[in-house]
Amino acid sequence: MIKRILVPLDPSPYTETAVRIAITMAKIYNAQLTGLVVLDIPGIEKSIGPIPIGALHFAEKIELAKKTEASQRIESLMKKFCDACEKEDIAFTEAHEQGYPSDQIIEVSKYYDLVILGLRTFYHFETSDQAGDSLENLLKESVTPIMGVPQDFYMNILGGDKIKVLIAHDGGLQSARTLQRFSQLSNSEYMDITILNSCDDKKTGNYILDRAEEYLKVRNVTGIQKEWTSQDIIQVIKDKYYDSHDVFVVGAHAKEGLFDFMVGSLTRYLVKRGDKPVFI
Repeated sequence: MIKRILVPLDPSPYTETAVRIAITMAKIYNAQLTGLVVLDIPGIEKSIGPIPIGALHFAEKIELAKKTEASQRIESLMKKFCDACEKEDIAFTEAHEQGYPSDQIIEVSKYYDLVILGLRTFYHFETSDQAGDSLENLLKESVTPIMGVPQDFYMNILGGDKIKVLIAHDGGLQSARTLQRFSQLSNSEYMDITILNSCDDKKTGNYILDRAEEYLKVRNVTGIQKEWTSQDIIQVIKDKYYDSHDVFVVGAHAKEGLFDFMVGSLTRYLVKRGDKPVFI
């Protein structure tokens, strides 16, 4: 069961969506949220660059000014998070760290059930207004499931909207691990779940689908739809499932980086497209 959710904060609309989704999930699962802010000291120091002879004092003043401004901005982010939780009467805590953002997120997330963050991240906001590589770094190292969310996403789940979830399941070890982790979130009251298998042999595919259904059923997940295809899974999702489903569940064990997933290119496709939540 999901009981602790970590929400790393940055000053982007993606974080606003992440906080909103996290609050909804906290209500459903009676979970506690933690807002995490990271002061990117290495990024600030790197942004100052080489210091000319005789300019050390000037460089120190610039560094201090940048750290002060960054500290003020992250305090503003945390206040916004706390205000949102208090407004919805959600249990929450604060986490303040210093260092390289993705390293700190990985370290803190070890003791959480889920991380919710944007499919585009801006944790280096002290020194850049461009999307960074934090999600890629998290996928390389994190032992905690990640829900990546788009810039804009809204469903009135508690008001009766059901989330249509598609689980891409190939029966492999990483795919099974993903199914196990997602089962902590599975709830027939709020979700309609489709399990999709893509392989050459229909008998094998149906066997894998039946085992996955059995696993979820004993966790009181009902009404599961099972689909097998021999076609390319990305093309099938593009043509048949993408527009009709709200959330996609995929495994992603990155060996070398974001574009070397063991599950293949499906995770890469969903992350790059970036307009639907992805449980990874």
